[in-house]
Amino acid sequence: MSKTAFLYATFPRPTETFIRRELRQLSKLGFHPELFSIWRGSKNWDGIKVNLFPLIRITALFFWIPYWAWKKPLVFKSILGHLWGTTCPGLQNWNETFLGLAFALCEARKFQRSNYSVIHAVWATMPASAALGINQLIDLPFSMGAHAYDVFRHRGDWLLSIKLKYARTVRTSSQSTAHRLDFLGVTKNQLVLIHRSIEKICLRENYDLFRADKLSLLTIGRLVEKKGYFLLLNILQTLKNQNVPFELKIIGGGILGNEIRRKIKLMGLVNEVKILGHIDESEIEKFYLSSDAFLFTGIVASNGDRDGIPNVIPEAMSHGLLVLASNRAGSSEAFVDRESGFSLDPYSPSNWVNLLAQFYRFPQNFVEIRKSAVVRAKSCFSAKVNCEKLKSLFV
Repeated sequence: MSKTAFLYATFPRPTETFIRRELRQLSKLGFHPELFSIWRGSKNWDGIKVNLFPLIRITALFFWIPYWAWKKPLVFKSILGHLWGTTCPGLQNWNETFLGLAFALCEARKFQRSNYSVIHAVWATMPASAALGINQLIDLPFSMGAHAYDVFRHRGDWLLSIKLKYARTVRTSSQSTAHRLDFLGVTKNQLVLIHRSIEKICLRENYDLFRADKLSLLTIGRLVEKKGYFLLLNILQTLKNQNVPFELKIIGGGILGNEIRRKIKLMGLVNEVKILGHIDESEIEKFYLSSDAFLFTGIVASNGDRDGIPNVIPEAMSHGLLVLASNRAGSSEAFVDRESGFSLDPYSPSNWVNLLAQFYRFPQNFVEIRKSAVVRAKSCFSAKVNCEKLKSLFV
């Protein structure tokens, strides 16, 4: 079996659930890539060693920059010329790009001595900058992940076009992102669509409302612009005005937390909407099983960022929730509209409210849709099936 290195920006990271799921499943399938975390992280995860990049190594650039500039002058000219001639998307991407390139300059010789067959950059930002740099310095092939954040936010990463040009394989997880990558010039031979995965199907005891006197609603996601929380609150205020009793739990934290809390008070939703903050992955299942419906109002943020297929939608489907998801970006790719979920415009609250009102009054009419969601989650988002595809890219 070929020797493969997986590069991460920071590993493990609490919010990157699908990353950990895939690694666990790949291990079950007998595939054990060596893990590298460029910016901090943990030395060990699930008994697996994680190679951390000591930031003190950056001081070695005083040696490696002239060394590689002498050995590979055309590489320096190409990459630095691109950076000089294009606009950096932002300070964060500037930092990610140069830290990734610094990793490449400092570690390329080690990678050469380790006889890796391929490098896989899990994200198209910092990890792919490192993979591109190593590829250009020692001709080591690389593949990369390219997800919605990587290619839409501020129109994509600073070095994205060069990375896509040289990557052997580009893995994405949603059709909307695949369309964007096709537009950016990724060939059919390069592009591989592999959905993110769920590890298990949790069958409900029944499909009755969890509480007969109200709808138990759930949403999960960081409190950031692209999740569309203010549109969700508009929907909920209209739902309350229609005298449909409900409670919504929001699981997640983020920079908009205080603003969302103020809005909840202003709209008179304090008794109906509860923000629970970040909750450990192992504790979330009980919230799925004690909820009737999952709401997702994702939008395209002002900086272009958006979700592909958020992990939480297949998770909600696998737990038998009725899923109502935004038709903006790629979230409703997870299901077949009106067969295993509902795709709705988050800017039109009445459609959401009418559907939820019907669901409250006649929950039995939605049982087949909820069961169909479970079946679709099992068929399209199986960790075993999807990770077999992922493994095949490296062996």
